Amino acid sequence: MPLTIKDVAALAKVSKGTVSKVLNEAPGVSAATRARITKLIRELDYQPSAVAQGLALRRTHNIGVVIPHTGEYSMSSAYWPLLLTAITQRAAADAFNVLLSTAHSEEDVDSAYRLILRGRRVDGLVVGAEQFGQRQLGELLVKGVPFVVVGRSPGLPHHHVDVDNAGGVRQMTRHLLELGHRRVLMVAGPEHLPSVTERVDSFRAAMDRAGAEARVIHQPYVPAPRSEGVIEAIRAQLAAEPRCTALFAAAGDLVPPALGAVERLGLRVPDDLAMVGFDDHPFYEHLSPPLTAVAQPIRELGLAATEMLLALLAGGEPEPSRILPTRIVRRASCGGRADASRAAVASRGIPTAR
Repeated sequence: MPLTIKDVAALAKVSKGTVSKVLNEAPGVSAATRARITKLIRELDYQPSAVAQGLALRRTHNIGVVIPHTGEYSMSSAYWPLLLTAITQRAAADAFNVLLSTAHSEEDVDSAYRLILRGRRVDGLVVGAEQFGQRQLGELLVKGVPFVVVGRSPGLPHHHVDVDNAGGVRQMTRHLLELGHRRVLMVAGPEHLPSVTERVDSFRAAMDRAGAEARVIHQPYVPAPRSEGVIEAIRAQLAAEPRCTALFAAAGDLVPPALGAVERLGLRVPDDLAMVGFDDHPFYEHLSPPLTAVAQPIRELGLAATEMLLALLAGGEPEPSRILPTRIVRRASCGGRADASRAAVASRGIPTAR
């Protein structure tokens, strides 16, 4: 039986991916390890199969990134540019270029896949899980494109990285409850997105366990210039009686319209209304007051996804999933306890939550 790359890797006590890098003269292997594997290959007279060599010769050294949104939305969000930066930096360290593909419209997500798969210009893909379903999965599997998903799609087991959405929301909701807030409004993204479902379900569960009232409204993610409808929807809910004492914007893209709604009502944060967000951002500390937020490890998420894909491209077998923890960044937007805030609101003649 001919010697395989798996046999060489076992004898060298390294991964198949490391042996593959040495065979293809790819970066990412120390000089000492490269010399040891090269010596072993020579001693064993190991010859890679013609098929494997052919695949190696067709490498483009391009990685594709598929964002399932329009370019306008993607580049104006607080999340995707940070993720893309991390992916690009990690790919460059292994001499890979990054090609970006976005959708023609929010209703035509498949266009992002068609564009980047045309002519097989990439060796593999990092794919945003939002709106990633059976059709997209089937196309990638049929074409034999290695890929890693950022986020999770229910019922579609594959290599993926994600953050602990439920845990981050649970921590933040407990923080609001500890401050005495018993009626909280969460403004969340579209209901069909898995990450939104995780955050909303975690919020409702934490509020229910405390016997507190959870209100939820779902809004589309839209670029700032077109957020008028979102602002009005949030404003209407905040004006409803009995009034909520805290507002939880469950995505970074919903923070600006939430602030716009608060301003239109003439409310002051945190004196009249506590406010928190999911997705921390550097500009939050410069708001007045600075915004308390759940911080996602976006850079680490991009690095983890790229490293997982590079391992797959090198013939390795990376762990199938990685879930990264979130943390709360506490700032001044929650103020003191809710009872003190209600007293301040009442003194100004603003209707309070009953």
